[in-house]
Amino acid sequence: LASRSPPDLTQPQVTGNAQPLHEQRFVFGEVAQTYDLRRPSYPSHFIDSVLAFAGLEQDTTTPVAEVGAGTGKASVALAARGITLTCIEPSPPMAAIARHNLAKFHNAEVEQVSFEDWQPTPHSYGLLLAAQSWHWVSPEVRCAKAHRALRPHGTLAVFWNTMFDLGGANLERDLIIAYGDLMAEQWQLDQAERIEANSWVIAEIEASGLFEPGPVMTLSEPWHCTYEAESWLQLLSTHSDHRMLDENTRAGLFDRIRTAVDTNGGHVEVDYVTVGYLARTRDRLGQEDDA
Repeated sequence: LASRSPPDLTQPQVTGNAQPLHEQRFVFGEVAQTYDLRRPSYPSHFIDSVLAFAGLEQDTTTPVAEVGAGTGKASVALAARGITLTCIEPSPPMAAIARHNLAKFHNAEVEQVSFEDWQPTPHSYGLLLAAQSWHWVSPEVRCAKAHRALRPHGTLAVFWNTMFDLGGANLERDLIIAYGDLMAEQWQLDQAERIEANSWVIAEIEASGLFEPGPVMTLSEPWHCTYEAESWLQLLSTHSDHRMLDENTRAGLFDRIRTAVDTNGGHVEVDYVTVGYLARTRDRLGQEDDA
């Protein structure tokens, strides 16, 4: 459901039997089509609020960059608003689907490259955003490279969809039993902790000294989605912690989850909240250019 701090990119973030030979932040490409089918997008009003903060709600010419675009869940919403968009995605299967989903928009392009290796024109973007992806970027790179890519007073916006209720105490109890020791930490978080699980972003932005002083803007929008048992399992199969399990462990877990869902009405009523953190870069007047 959530984690309290950004993951260590060098280690799998899962307890139980895991495959150590593939890196967790790149496993989404193994199930790119399922990811595109089952991962949710983001509330339209939330996207509008991000653009309003960046001063781009009526501006379709200022370039926008998206970090870790995946299959284009946020990208399509931005491109449909006429935004001039560069999508950065390191996974070939994910990038291919993003290109397909964005094919009808002349104002959007996909670059198959990691954010770490991306070479943007310095200080050229009015908004740099990361939807469900910022925690996978190297901490040494995140803020400094965003600052270098953004114009003076340009906006960094990072956001996630977070599950904070799965349809009631009985289902959650049975899911805790189904998981056993696997990913146990997620069940130890209360609802407030789940919603605030990525608030480490605030501390990182403030500590960087590269953004305007004062509180980082937080946006929050709740919404709801219903999953049948099979679509729920398909969604879980796109989560990196589940992908890191070996196939036999994952199959056994999914059997137990299916039984838990079927026992509790055959569907999962998920309350989501989309939470975003937004900050503007400092004016560079008198500053040295960052690396």
